[in-house]
This record gives sequence, structure tokens and C-alpha cells, in this order.
Amino acid sequence: MRKNKSLKRLLMLFLIIAFVINIVPFKSYAEEQDHKVVRVGWFTSSFCYYDEFGRRCGIDYEYQQKLSAYTGWTYEYVEDSWPNLLEKLKNGEIDLLSDVSYKPEREDYMYFSDLPMGTESYYIYIDADNREITPDNLDSLDGKKIGVNKGSVQEGFLKDWADKNEVDLNIVQLTGEENESMEMVAAGEIDGYAAIFTFDSEQEVMPIARIGGSDYYYAVNKDRPDLLQELNMALAEIQDEDPYFNQKISGDRLYSERTSALLTPIQEDWIKEHGPIRIGYRDDYLPFCDTVDETGELTGALKDYFAHAENNLKDSNIEFETIPFKSTQEALDALKAGEIDAVFPVYLSTYDADQMDIRLTDPAIKTEMNAVMRSTDDRSLSSESDIKLAINEGMMNIETFAKEHFPKTEIKNYAGLDKCYKAVADGEVDCVLISNYRIPSSEDTLSKYKLYSVPTGESMPFSFAVNKWDKELYFLLNKTAITTKSEDMDSALASYMKYDKRVTFMEFLKDNWLIVIAVLVVMFSIVIFLMVQKMKADRTASRQRHLLKEAAEVADLKQTISSLLDNMPGMNFTKDAETGKYLACNQAFAEYAKKKSPDEVVGHTPYDLFDAEIAKRFVEDDSMALSMDGPYIFFDEMPDRDGEQRQIKTTKLKYTDANGRLCVLGMFQDASDSFRISRDNAKTKESYEKARNTGIIFT
Repeated sequence: MRKNKSLKRLLMLFLIIAFVINIVPFKSYAEEQDHKVVRVGWFTSSFCYYDEFGRRCGIDYEYQQKLSAYTGWTYEYVEDSWPNLLEKLKNGEIDLLSDVSYKPEREDYMYFSDLPMGTESYYIYIDADNREITPDNLDSLDGKKIGVNKGSVQEGFLKDWADKNEVDLNIVQLTGEENESMEMVAAGEIDGYAAIFTFDSEQEVMPIARIGGSDYYYAVNKDRPDLLQELNMALAEIQDEDPYFNQKISGDRLYSERTSALLTPIQEDWIKEHGPIRIGYRDDYLPFCDTVDETGELTGALKDYFAHAENNLKDSNIEFETIPFKSTQEALDALKAGEIDAVFPVYLSTYDADQMDIRLTDPAIKTEMNAVMRSTDDRSLSSESDIKLAINEGMMNIETFAKEHFPKTEIKNYAGLDKCYKAVADGEVDCVLISNYRIPSSEDTLSKYKLYSVPTGESMPFSFAVNKWDKELYFLLNKTAITTKSEDMDSALASYMKYDKRVTFMEFLKDNWLIVIAVLVVMFSIVIFLMVQKMKADRTASRQRHLLKEAAEVADLKQTISSLLDNMPGMNFTKDAETGKYLACNQAFAEYAKKKSPDEVVGHTPYDLFDAEIAKRFVEDDSMALSMDGPYIFFDEMPDRDGEQRQIKTTKLKYTDANGRLCVLGMFQDASDSFRISRDNAKTKESYEKARNTGIIFT
């Protein structure tokens, strides 16, 4: 029986030990599984790079962090050029590589994700100053050395494109990083470089020909099928939640610069031949554009737009000449007559622009639109709204906006914006459409007619209009629109929302009568207050004259004391008994205090001038003198200004000056050869009196 119990205990102990041994490794393994370390290829490009602060950036890095949220992965970065990283992926030296285009032969040594990271286009880039190669003449590429990453999908596209277009290229296989290849283009080592469509290059290069495009994927090490499964699940979840995630992250990160800021040689030649570009604009239309009355110059957001355009277009000599017009229609008529080159601001449907034989650039400026309605009208606006709309005559932009967004509206034209507001107030129409940036300048009018503004939820884009077949100008102005940032224009529009408001005196009184009464009461109170203050000031002046007279007498007395101290032998001073500050001293005392003159001593205490031990002794001696009925006289050893010990006779006497201030007069005389009362025998009033009565002072 005992033997059975012992066996049971041993068996139980064995099971416990086995459980512990197995559960600990399992837990560690589980933790390891939760945060797998993935070796990721990092290649310097627009996909992955370091910013000026040394932080990792780029579409690949952003995507990796997004994946990590779903997979729990952590990353170990392996940095090299993309071709070298592709080889490392084949050899199992890294686990994951981005921006890999699908090729059937690659499936033998890598996995591809089910869903792409995005779609990219491939272009041949040339140096911006290269005038031998032109986009309208592909034969100019014959015999040119065009670099491309070895083994990349761009290499295949480049060869296919050359064969298709019968261009005899000298293809150079490269293994370096993208920036290094672009540097070779700028240095003239190669004539061009085939790469993805991006404008983040540090070199001044420009795309000249599109050779193709494809989806790009994550490629996974063949030895890590576990990563492929988790990657596919994460990509599916990301794109299920946001189907446009790839496009958004590509737009924000990969194509942050949407077009090249460099002009093509053809565009540069056009500018030199054409001269300043004549822009007709709608006058009296702040915050968008207006004319300064005093100078006749352009002002408003359009002025800032041209400044940004001239700065953004690198190495260009582009200039703009601006001409104001009363209406957009007048400006368009001038465009047709050849008097100007372009018109701003214009908003037309594509059909209307085509019928007018003009083209519209991409939007240069956008504005949110508001509807001005009666305060008693609480209707909401939509594409189904059946309303009457007042439009200022000649405002074809507003008319187009109404047709596009409120097709069921009935439009009535009025001569001037104020008449449009009055028509709304009188019930002739239901609303007026106006830019939200123009609301502040109309607030008084809206208040006058008891109107209010409500956002329509729609914005109106303003473009440049050019003649339909003015190709180079169209592309040039379109480049300015694309390279100018919308936030810069929003800031410019906001800055020109200010306006000068002129009101009559009667209007001011009517609107501010309470303030006027309050001001009058305050002014009357101020007059009474000033009269009382003058009476007080007269009395104060009389007292001050008396004090000045006394101060003069005190100054004379102070001068007398200073003269007296200067003519007395030894070192002498006088000080305020309450504050301990020196009031006057002679030159000998100033030199003892290591100061150049008595002026540097006056106003200071002993602790300001001497070390703590000497200062403490001086203060104690002052206290003894203040306790005496007569002078306090004693002898003591003191170092002179050269540091030698001397026997000094000290006399301190309390007195009251002309201002009733209690003071101490101090005199130090060298008595090295005199018999004296020792300071040690005169530390109290009683011991001092005893020493004085029994001692003999003689020379």
C-alpha cells in the first residue's frame, strides 16, 4: 500500500515537472509568434528614404507600418540597391521586398502578394538641359545610352517599347540606387534613365517618353509561406476597409510632386519668343482679383498665384502682364480678338468651353459657395431644389455653377450684386450664390436686408481660359496650376478678405448711441477728475518746493560732511544706522575698501565691500557705538591696504543728522606706537568704561 502511494506521488511530481517544462517554451514561442521579426529590403528611392531629420519615410515605410497593425510584425531593415535586394530575396537573405512587378519567371524563387501595392508608370528621364532628345521626335533617341535597373520590370518594358517604336537604344544595365542613376544622367555619363513616374529626384531631370506601366507587389521569401498568408490577409482587410487606400497613399507619398517644375526646351523657346503672358482678369472681384486705384496694379489672390508660379517653375524666365476687365465676358471677347493670351477666373462646362473654342486649364483656385437667403427661409439646397436664383449680370461662372449643381433653378439677372440682394429681400427671387470668401465684405448689406448665408456644400473651381489651339500656352499654364499648392491659395484668399468700411457720422451715432452717451459721461467725469487733480497738484507742488529747499540744505550739509571727512586724518566715514549703508567717506577709506573713489562706496553696506569676517566686526562695532552715550574708542590690529598688520585707533560716534536720521561716524587712525585699550577688554560698555578709567593712554 505504501509502495503504491509512493508511486502515485512520483507520478504526480513527474507530470507537474513535464507540464512546467512544456508550458514555458510554449509561452515563449507564442510571444515570439505574436511579434515576428521580418527582414525587409530598404532601397533609397521615392518608396523609402530618410527625411532631413533622419526619419524613415515613403510609401513603402507607411505601408509596412499599416501591415504591422494587422500582423504584429516588427522589422529588421536591410539596406542596399533594389537590384541587389532582389538577389538577396532570391537567396533567402531577406524576407520581404516592395515595388516588385510580376514576371512569370520570378515565381520560381519568390511569392507575390494576392493584391498589389499600387500601379506605376515607367518613363525615360533625360537631363533638363538636353536639347538633342525631344519628345516629339523619337528618332532623336537612336544610339542614346539609356540606363535601367538590371533585372527590373522596367528593363523589359524599355526593350519592348524600343522594338515597338523602332528606336535603336543603347541599353545600359545598372545596379545602383535611383538617385545615383539620376546623377549619371545629370553628369552626362548616360543620356537617359528608365524609372517609375516620380518627381522627387534631387537632379534636374524630366520625363520624355512613357514606356509602360504595371501593378507592383510585395515579394516574399520562398522559405516564408507563413508571412505570405499573413500578408495576404492583412492586404485584404486594408483594402476591404478602404478600397482607395492604395491610390491615396500613392498620391500623398509617391506623387507628392504631381508634375515636373522644369520647363521643356520647347516651352522655354516659346517663352523667349512670346515674351510676357498677357492675362485678362475680372476687376473689382476680391479676394480673387482687383486693381489698386492708386497704382493700377493687380492685387488679390491672383497676384500671389503668379508669384508662386514664377517661383515654382525652375530656371524659367516666365513673366505675366495683367489687364483688368469689367466682366469675364469682356475679357473673353478680348481673348478672341488676340488682345490677351488668357482669361481668369473662368468656370465653364467642358461643352460650353468647346463651343466657345477655348480650353480650360486645371483649376488654379477653388472656392466654397454659399447661398444668401431670407432669414425667414429655412429651405435646404440640393440638386432637386426648385428655386429662383438672382445672378449679377455677366457672371457666367455663377450661371454655370447653378446649371451644374442646381439644374432646376430659374435664373434672373440683375445689374449689380446689391440689386440681387434686394431682389431676395423683396421676395422676387429665393437666393443669391456667392463665394464664401466674399461674405465678410457683404455683412452690412445682409444685415440691412435681413438676409443670411448658408453653405451649399459645393465648391467652384476657377481656371485659366486660353484659345483652343494655343497648345504651348495651355500646357504652360496647366503646369503652373498643378505645381501651385492649394493650401497656398487658400491662405492667399483668406488674406485678401479684409475690406475698408466707410460709414457716415449719423450711421455711427445710430448704431452706437449707447457708446456715445457712455463716452460723454466718461469725458465729463475726466474733466471733473482733472480739475480735482489740479488742485491737489498745486498743493503737492507747494510741498515739493518746500522739500526741495530742505533737500538743498541737506545737500549742502552732505557736502560739508564730505569736506570734513576728506580733511580729517586717517580713514573716515559716516553711515545710516538703520540700513547700514555708507553715506559718505574720504578717499583713504575708499582705497581701503579697494574702490577708486568715495562714490563707489556710498550706498553699499560693509558686506558689499569687505569679506564676511571684517564686515561682521564692523557691524558689531557699530552696534556698540549706538549703545554708548558718548564716543566708542578702542584699539585693534587691522591689515592696511597692503595687507600689513597695523595698530589702529577706532572711534565711532552716533549722531542725528538734519533729517532726523540716526547715523554713525567712524574714524580710523594708525596708533601702532601708542599704548591703548585692547578691543578684547572693551567688548561691553561696562568693560570699556573700566578700561578707560584705569588705563593710561600716552604716546
